[in-house]
Amino acid sequence: MSSIKYFLSRKAPFGGWGLYIKSCFVSRKAPFGGWGLLKWIAPLWGWGLFLTSHAQTSNWKLADTTLYNANDTAKIWRSGGVVVSPWLTNPFTNQLLVTNKYVGKGSRAAYFANNEPDWFTHDSTKVGLATDSLSSYGGAVVNHFANFKQGVFFKDVHHSALETNFFRGLADTLGFRDGGRLRNGYTTRIAATFANNGRPHKTDEFDLLNLRLFTGNTAGNTAEITHFYGIRLDYIRGVNLDIVKNGWGIYIVPTTLKNYFAGNVGIGTNSVTHALTVQAATDPVKLTGVQEATDNQLITMDSTGVLHKKSVSSQTFLVTMASATLSDTYQLYIHKGGSATYTLPAPATRTGKSWKIVNIGTGLLTLSQPYYEGNTLRTDILNVAGGYTREIFSDGTAYIAIR
Repeated sequence: MSSIKYFLSRKAPFGGWGLYIKSCFVSRKAPFGGWGLLKWIAPLWGWGLFLTSHAQTSNWKLADTTLYNANDTAKIWRSGGVVVSPWLTNPFTNQLLVTNKYVGKGSRAAYFANNEPDWFTHDSTKVGLATDSLSSYGGAVVNHFANFKQGVFFKDVHHSALETNFFRGLADTLGFRDGGRLRNGYTTRIAATFANNGRPHKTDEFDLLNLRLFTGNTAGNTAEITHFYGIRLDYIRGVNLDIVKNGWGIYIVPTTLKNYFAGNVGIGTNSVTHALTVQAATDPVKLTGVQEATDNQLITMDSTGVLHKKSVSSQTFLVTMASATLSDTYQLYIHKGGSATYTLPAPATRTGKSWKIVNIGTGLLTLSQPYYEGNTLRTDILNVAGGYTREIFSDGTAYIAIR
């Protein structure tokens, strides 16, 4: 057979497009004008592949030697690149290049399905039934078996097994007049359906998206991944960052779902040291809907920002026998010794805070900072009834006895 002549045809079913390859034999009439018909019908907006042949050498081969093969299981093969396109005639660096154009109310460049039923005649023989417990079925597999020369730094960012891209706003000079409004758009859409067929089919675990990293089964792997990201949304590229009006990095709508993170989580920072590390210029945490309760525990924060739990029913206190310097570590100071001095920091460093001081010792207790008792400034706390205890509060400018 001679070289194949082919052209796109709108003869494919349901308004789609197909590849129509026509041929005739010089030596004899082949039935139906060629040497067989191979036809694949994809549902809805399908694509058909129609093969006939001239009496010329063909680059398409049948898997067997039957010239007029009515067997639907006959295979076809080709070692060179293949183009299925309305206008491209070169596969370039692709082994298979498929393009299409908008046709009617819907068209696709490719469609893959495994075990798809006959939606039109409901012919039950068109589907298979898995019966082996070790069965493994899928719709499509995309693999990239990497092989990069040692010592070379490959800088391109397109080293992947699969890329999906969504384009809008391409130039009018390319034939585009894009300006409509989409309700929804997706770069990649993943969906699953669990229909009710009256049988209690069960799935122990199901993932809409399952991500895995394999490191090999042999110890001593010298490979290294400097930074690993399970899911990463990189910087928005370009200068028109304001086109995103209300953006979310991750948005989970169903309220019945829980969200689990086994590792540490950082919000506003990539320096994550705790199960949850939150960083912001001001007011890093806001809680709404908090209810009143009879809990006897308080959340406190130390000077490094780490939260701690403290009991309301028990105060932290220190018993002294001599002079001491007061600190945030203790809420209550009890003096049992002789005359002594308590050293206090400047009131500005204690704004909104207070200490309770009790003098049950044998002498006078003197404070390094004065405090107001009424409109009188005092520096001492006596050890007599009615005057041996004071709660000293700072308003940021002075210490005040509030009890």
